[in-house]
Parts: sequence; structure tokens; C-alpha cells
Amino acid sequence: MRLHLREKQRHLTIEVQRDGDHYHLTVDGTPCTVEAAYVDASTIVLTVGGLRYRIAIASRGRERLVSVEGEVYAFAPETPDAAHHVESVAAPEIVAPMPGKILQVLVQAGDCVADGDPLLLLEAMKMETRLVAEAAGTVDEVRVAPGDMVNGGQVLVVLRYD
Repeated sequence: MRLHLREKQRHLTIEVQRDGDHYHLTVDGTPCTVEAAYVDASTIVLTVGGLRYRIAIASRGRERLVSVEGEVYAFAPETPDAAHHVESVAAPEIVAPMPGKILQVLVQAGDCVADGDPLLLLEAMKMETRLVAEAAGTVDEVRVAPGDMVNGGQVLVVLRYD
């Protein structure tokens, strides 16, 4: 099976072959083998190169939110010939991937941010999640403060891409 996914500005082509509980993957030409053990409908334990990772998965529209060691990645399906412009791949609104508590706000309106710069820390499901800018831009609005309780999907920060 061949998948075409987007994670922020990164476009991935993934080839998957299943062999029992093992998956042979080729990600953008790089092969690896992954062992998967399903804990429940939204939790998987993956073993990659002898290292174990507990993965939480949630859906947001067509996107799949994947939490790995406190980092949340949003993967969206795409066609292999999709146009790739910042405006089409980087969401201007940074939203809470799940309900939680804002621990720290690291930016303020007017700040310039680069791709991958941390914007805030969210505590959810007993994990700290660092939410980052998906592309270089300027912070237009910060809609939360430390200590605020937020809902999944709530807009936390609004960015403007120049």
C-alpha cells in the first residue's frame, strides 16, 4: 500500500507491507521495520530499532493527530501531485489537539516565529505537549494564558504567514 501524507510543510510517501505484527515501511526511500501492538482503539505501542514508543491517535476531520513522547503531529492525506504552498499546508490557527491545561505561553502578538518554533505548552492526558509554528510567520493573536483550561479543537494562537 502506498500513502501520501503531509505533516506541516513536509510531504511523505510511505510504502507499507504487513507481515503479521510487523510492518515493513519505506518512508521517502528509507526502509525500516516496525512492530505494532494495539492497546486499544486509540493507542498503539510501536517498536522501532529496539526502542518502544506508546502512540496515541485521534482524528480531527481528515487529519490524524499522532502523539509521540509529548509531541503531537497532524498528518493529512494528500494527492501525490498536490501543489505545496505555505498557505495551503500551514494552518494559521494553532488549535488544542485535545482538552487540557495551558502550562506556558512562549509568544505574544507581534512576535516573529520560524518553522518549528515553540508557541506554548499544553498539559493533556498527563503529558506535556509542545505546540509549534508550522511555518515562518508573525503571531497575530494569542487567545490563551497560563492556567487556562482548553477544549480540543479550540484556537490557541493565530499566525499570519508573510
